[in-house]
Amino acid sequence: MGIFMFHRPSMPEFKYIPRYYDPEKEELEKRKAAMGLDSNLSDSEKLRVQLRTRWGRTGENGQSNRRANSMRTMRMAIIVGFSLFFVYLLFFTPFVENFITMFLKLGGK
Repeated sequence: MGIFMFHRPSMPEFKYIPRYYDPEKEELEKRKAAMGLDSNLSDSEKLRVQLRTRWGRTGENGQSNRRANSMRTMRMAIIVGFSLFFVYLLFFTPFVENFITMFLKLGGK
């Protein structure tokens, strides 16, 4: 009667079409596109795969560039080395004490 005064719309249906996904087949298609062979990928996907291969972002089997990894490791080793050197200076040598006494002598003049 007067309880439901407004029209409530029905919920829309969700139209889901299940599709089969084969990762091995997709990897094969990407490798074919990288080599320039005929594959089922779209033109934009082919171009993306070819550019990624040419620019060396990923090598064979999807591994990242080894040179970039070695440079990153070298940079981290240098940062750790400098950090350890400064910790050694601060805690195991009289460098900081001599530095402070030098400034105290200069301030007392």
